[in-house]
Amino acid sequence: MSEQHGRASNANVAAIVIGGLLVVALLVGGLLLALELLGDDSPDAEVTQQDAELAGITRIDPPQELQDFTLVANNGEPLSLSDLQGRLVLVYFGYTHCPDACPATLLDFRRIKRDLGDEADDVVFLFVSVDGERDTPEFIDRYLQRYDPEFIGLSGTDDVLQTIQGDYSLVYERRPTAGSEAGYLIDHTASKFLINREGRLVRVYSFVTEPSRIAADIRDQL
Repeated sequence: MSEQHGRASNANVAAIVIGGLLVVALLVGGLLLALELLGDDSPDAEVTQQDAELAGITRIDPPQELQDFTLVANNGEPLSLSDLQGRLVLVYFGYTHCPDACPATLLDFRRIKRDLGDEADDVVFLFVSVDGERDTPEFIDRYLQRYDPEFIGLSGTDDVLQTIQGDYSLVYERRPTAGSEAGYLIDHTASKFLINREGRLVRVYSFVTEPSRIAADIRDQL
């Protein structure tokens, strides 16, 4: 009886071992097949892209050509996008009466500049107003002084903004607000846009992308 029991136990153990080996073989085979299907693609590059997407960073590759435009800056002088070539430009479209997203973004700009340290000298922080009716150059200048006197603001006009809005997938719409001192609010695109030294769009950062991640990404391009 015990001999038969021993043979049965040995048979069970053998079956378990063989089953385990089959599972391992299937896993290895599946891995090899996956690698074969990937071909020459770089796993490291794929992981990096996935990490960027999770961080809210969209890479524009190849860099996208942008239309040049000219608006009045917060110093009262006309400024064209092409005037800024040779430096990276981090752009945000907003307005000074914005109650939430715009102040938060300008604080992000300040953190990004701080994280970049001396390298921030090669970056222009650009605030483009979508509310030219109220955001005069003088008003924008006083507004930006609260955050950083080196930030540049542009007083946007509808004719110019509508010409370039396709380049940035820019959306903005006035919404009357009863009982508000502002009279109306503006729903607008909240992303940040990075333009390279040649004046081409290379990155789009979501509203929730951490400033430290943006600073690290900008530093990689400097």
